[in-house]
Amino acid sequence: MKTQVLALILGIAFSVTAQSQTFTIDWAKPNPIKGTPDGGTVKRDGTVRNLNETPKELYFSYDLTDMSIDHTAQLCMNLCWALFPGPGDDPFEREGQILTANGTLPIYVDLSPRGAEGASTVRVVLFDKTVQAERLSFDVVFQISPSSSVVDAQTVGVTVSPLPAVDQLTLRGDAITSVSTLGLYDASGSLVRSFATPSSSIATLPTSGLANGTYRLVMRTASGDVVGAPVVITR
Repeated sequence: MKTQVLALILGIAFSVTAQSQTFTIDWAKPNPIKGTPDGGTVKRDGTVRNLNETPKELYFSYDLTDMSIDHTAQLCMNLCWALFPGPGDDPFEREGQILTANGTLPIYVDLSPRGAEGASTVRVVLFDKTVQAERLSFDVVFQISPSSSVVDAQTVGVTVSPLPAVDQLTLRGDAITSVSTLGLYDASGSLVRSFATPSSSIATLPTSGLANGTYRLVMRTASGDVVGAPVVITR
């Protein structure tokens, strides 16, 4: 009898103290995220989901212990924050992000290789200000290597002209209709201009206002393939 009473008490105590998870992250891509030193920014994006009707104010802490010294990273929800190595980070110095009742928030971590090979891991802890004991931890692993697959645009039937360009580029090819992101990167691997995704097999991209020089046009398809083409701007 005493054993049954004790078991009942423990069961009640467990049901009171146990907490069910009330938010999750759905990721669009699995780890690791691969890229090339000169291929521009690489990103792992996802969606934070509130599983109940209690709004949350989300904050995060992070660890860059396994981050390459040559790489830089940022984390974004509705706002973006550059991530810096070293101690002393205070999550509450950043603005909390409101996750509405049964709502969602976009989230992504991106990395700029800045022309350098190497592996980098960004470790993040996401938590609710009101219930800080409920924490969601995740890692984003980046592998930057020349061997990462970046397909030349011509091999998938995409042409980029004119070369050199002055004030605009023209893309032609059926493959561009499956592009999910489209950006122009400078020689250091920094994204200098993002373009709207094409809706037809011919697209015109404005290059006015950009400095003369060598660039790389990088297209990522909906299936995750990366397609690149060299661009030269001369006036």
